[in-house]
Amino acid sequence: MSSHSITHRQLFFLIIQSQIGVGVLSLPYSLFSKAKTDGWIALLLAGIFIQCSILAIWKLCDRFPRSTIFDILPKIMGKHLGFVFNFIYTMHFAFISILILALYNNVVGKWILFDTPHWVIIFIMAFTGAYFITSTPREMARFFTIVTPLLLILLGLILYAYTDVHLLYIFPVGEVGLSSIINSSSDAMVSLLGFDVALVFLAYTSGVPNKKLKVISFASLCVTLIYFFIVVTTFIFFNPLEIVIVPEPVLYMLKAFSFTVIERTDLVFLSVWIISVATSFISYLFVASKGVQTLFKLKKHESAAPFIALFCFLIAIIPNEKLEILTWNKYISITSLLFSGIAPIFLLLIAVIRKKREKGTASS
Repeated sequence: MSSHSITHRQLFFLIIQSQIGVGVLSLPYSLFSKAKTDGWIALLLAGIFIQCSILAIWKLCDRFPRSTIFDILPKIMGKHLGFVFNFIYTMHFAFISILILALYNNVVGKWILFDTPHWVIIFIMAFTGAYFITSTPREMARFFTIVTPLLLILLGLILYAYTDVHLLYIFPVGEVGLSSIINSSSDAMVSLLGFDVALVFLAYTSGVPNKKLKVISFASLCVTLIYFFIVVTTFIFFNPLEIVIVPEPVLYMLKAFSFTVIERTDLVFLSVWIISVATSFISYLFVASKGVQTLFKLKKHESAAPFIALFCFLIAIIPNEKLEILTWNKYISITSLLFSGIAPIFLLLIAVIRKKREKGTASS
C-alpha cells in the first residue's frame, strides 16, 4: 500500500463529505417549488438515478484500477480526443468548485458576515482549499473522517423541529404527477453531487473492487437518507404557504429555536455547515488540480494547487447579484448532470465496445 492510498472506510467518509455541501440548505425549497409535497419522492428517485451512475463509474474504474478519469479518457478515446475531454472534465470540476464558492458566499454574506466584502469570504475558502489539496489523498481522507461526526450536530439540531411539526402537511401524496416528480429529481441529483469524485479517488483506494462498490453505494445511500430526513422535516414544519417564500427553509426553521445557552441555533448550524462546504469544495478542487496536472504533464498535482484555486477565486467573485448566481447554478447544474451523471455510462459503453482495459486486469 502506497503512502497515498486510502482505505475503504476513508473512501466512505470522503464520499459522504463530498456529497453533503451547499445544497442541503436550499434543497427543500427547490423540491417543494416544483414537486410540492411530492418533493421527497423526487429525492428518493434521484438517489436511484445516482446509483446507476455509481455503478457505471465503478465499472469504468474497475477496468483501469490504477488510473483516474484523466488517465482513462485518452486510453478509451485516443490521445487527441482524450486531451479535449480531459480539458472539458477539468473545467467541469473547476466550475463546480466555483459554484460552491459562489453559493457559500451568498449564504455566509446574508446570514453571518453582512458587511464583509464578498471577495474576502471567497478568498478565505479558496486559500483553505489550495492549502488542503497540497496534501495526499490519504491525509485529506483522514481529515474528512475526523470531521464527519460533526454532522450529528446538524441532525440533532434539525431533530428538535419534531417538537412542533404537523404530519398532515406532507399530504396529499402523488398530487403533481409522475412527470413533475421526475423533473424535480434533477434538482435533487445536483444537490447530491459529490459521488463523481470517485472518478479520481477510486484510483487511490486499496482493496477488492466489489468492496469499493459497496462502500460508495452505502455512502450515497446514507447521504440520500440524511437529505430525506431534512426535506421531510422542513415539509412538515412549514405549512405549504410558508415554505415557498423561504429560499433557505432549514435556516429559517432553526432560527425559530432558542435555548437558555444558545440563542441563535441557526448560527451554530452554519458553523458546522461551513466545514461540510469546505470538504466538498476541497474534494472538487483536488480533482480539478489532478486534471491540470494531466493537461500540463506536471510531476505533482501540488504544483497546480495555487493556480486552480486562484482561477476559481477570480471567477467566483464575478457574480454580484443573487439572480446571476442562480443563472450560474442553472447552467452548471445542467453540465453536472451531463458529465457526472450520464457521461460515465457512455464512457463505460465506449470502453466495452472498444475492449479497452488496463493490462493485467480481469472482469470482476
